[in-house]
Amino acid sequence: MNNTNRALNRGVVFVAGLVLLAVAALLGLIATQVTLQNGWASVTGRIGATADGWLQATPLGATQNSWIWIVVLAVLLAVVGLLLRFIVRQGNGHSAHLISEQTTNWGNTEVDSAVAEQALQNALGQRPEFLSTRVSTYRVAREAVLKVSVTCRRGTSPTDVLRIVEQALLALDELLGLRLPALLQISGGFRVRTSRSTRIR
Repeated sequence: MNNTNRALNRGVVFVAGLVLLAVAALLGLIATQVTLQNGWASVTGRIGATADGWLQATPLGATQNSWIWIVVLAVLLAVVGLLLRFIVRQGNGHSAHLISEQTTNWGNTEVDSAVAEQALQNALGQRPEFLSTRVSTYRVAREAVLKVSVTCRRGTSPTDVLRIVEQALLALDELLGLRLPALLQISGGFRVRTSRSTRIR
């Protein structure tokens, strides 16, 4: 659950894989085929001569340097910035705000995610059925979604776990005055491991 488009993620990985595969295949053919080696040397020679011509034809003021290098540097910096932004966003869909609505003409009403997280954590942490609980908030399609992860004691029924967590979520909904989407992840115990581990409401 993060705030990047899944299709975009898979598309980037797919294109990167195809590019790497094509480069590897090309390098393998060049290393084994004499004809390709000669052709590659000819092509790289022409490309180098053309690049030298461009650099000499585009001087930067009175210097001997070309302004093309500045453009190349700017493009590289932009690409690096986009890649860094893409990397930072991975797995970082956590949201600090649970509710942010404009309730009046003079301001907004905001509820921090910590309010719901701590309320659920306190309610579920006191239950003897659970070894540990964790509540976090994610932003999915511009909507806050609660993720409740519980580790159950051995022999705990998934039905009981579902009932307990749903009661806590309903109490939170009543407290906040709206129904929040939630994802429940259950782990631990043989009966739990042989059952479905997630539920969305």
